Amino acid sequence: MREKVNRFQRILKTRVKNREEEQFILADQKSEEEKLITHLDMLHTEKKRAFDSFCTQQGALLTPGEMWFHRKSIDVADKRICDGNSSLCDVRQAIEETEVRLVEKHREVRIMEKYISTIVDEWREETLKSEQFEMDDIAGIRHGAGGVKKA
Repeated sequence: MREKVNRFQRILKTRVKNREEEQFILADQKSEEEKLITHLDMLHTEKKRAFDSFCTQQGALLTPGEMWFHRKSIDVADKRICDGNSSLCDVRQAIEETEVRLVEKHREVRIMEKYISTIVDEWREETLKSEQFEMDDIAGIRHGAGGVKKA
């Protein structure tokens, strides 16, 4: 029985390690999400500056090339924001998938812990019954059939 418990404890350690690896992956993905959010905030600020710059040029005499250049800077900022939003969606989807896997790993660990606990309890109960049987047997031999020990 001890070998069975030890075997399942080794399996439990492996599953706990797998769960911890998923937790590290999730932490990395959340860190990446935070970086992307910060980057997107910076891009929105950049776009606002480019738009404000374009608007302030309204009364000035500009060549079409200069106007196109200012407008192009707004378009570039929009494109970078769109790409950033796409990356953010991808990271969030990966986070959701990792969370699902992590919940499953946690469930596996809990099931294994519960199973090992059940095995240990059964083993303990068997041991106690066996010891009690031995004690009863020793008591029966000691006190014999007559119940009184003769000197």
